[in-house]
Amino acid sequence: MNDTCLSFNLDNNLFRGRIVRLDKVLADIMAPHTYPENITAAMAETTALGVMLASLMKYEGYFTLQMQGDGPISVLVTDVTSKGEVRTAVKFDAAKMQAAQELRKTEGELEATPHWLGKGSLIFTVDQGKSTDLYQGIVDLQGKTLAECAMRYFKQSEQIDTYLRLFVRQNKSGKWQAAGILIQKMPTDGGKENNSEIDVADLWNEAKILTDSLQEKEIFDTQLSLQDILYRLFHEHQVAVNKESEYHFGCRCSRDKLFASLSNMPQKDINELAENGVITAICNFCGQTYSFNKSELTKH
Repeated sequence: MNDTCLSFNLDNNLFRGRIVRLDKVLADIMAPHTYPENITAAMAETTALGVMLASLMKYEGYFTLQMQGDGPISVLVTDVTSKGEVRTAVKFDAAKMQAAQELRKTEGELEATPHWLGKGSLIFTVDQGKSTDLYQGIVDLQGKTLAECAMRYFKQSEQIDTYLRLFVRQNKSGKWQAAGILIQKMPTDGGKENNSEIDVADLWNEAKILTDSLQEKEIFDTQLSLQDILYRLFHEHQVAVNKESEYHFGCRCSRDKLFASLSNMPQKDINELAENGVITAICNFCGQTYSFNKSELTKH
């Protein structure tokens, strides 16, 4: 099944992992927009990473993966609710994109997501509501690939040995697909008893090599379930699937939320936003258009 993420353990809980494959949820995310291929690929890859990372967290609310940079893409964000609703949005400068491709002589090529973001930050946020503390982690956006950027986050901020891979492609019918696999070394007080550090290091290196052996044609093969793929990779490492989560597109925008935000703005800003007495706003996630008469927002 697509649009799912499996949680699994290896070597009697020495390592934990996630494997995800997304299809329809990406089609729904992309449907309201007409973006260049490089932008769509970056959104698809970020969505797959966001789903995998969210599945590592225990939360009731929202997990957000956000990247900000000084490149052609200024903001790239995906968030995942604890109910499996996913949405992704991007802000980019088409002129900057064209100039960058001309400079790099990469017209018509798909480039790695970090190339489009430039220098910036990668931010993880877990929001469980007003009565709870906001959890946030942030690192500089460094790495040749999005997977490298994420692994650097875990090394710098969480001190957890992590290895992951991401896959993105446009299939023969023109639809975008994304997938990923992640493994993490669990704390040394868990897992097998009486394992030496050398044994654990050897097992970890072998698990990384096996993860690296996964090919794009396998992860996107509809004849193979994610369970099949895990068994192919890790059948000698006591692979055990412990959870399967499903995901779908969902946007949290509403007219009431936007009205509340606009009505709290200074009157001067409202006047500047209005055209012919009407303020129009478009949701960057779902493309929904909302219109308000300036008189609705006037404070009495």
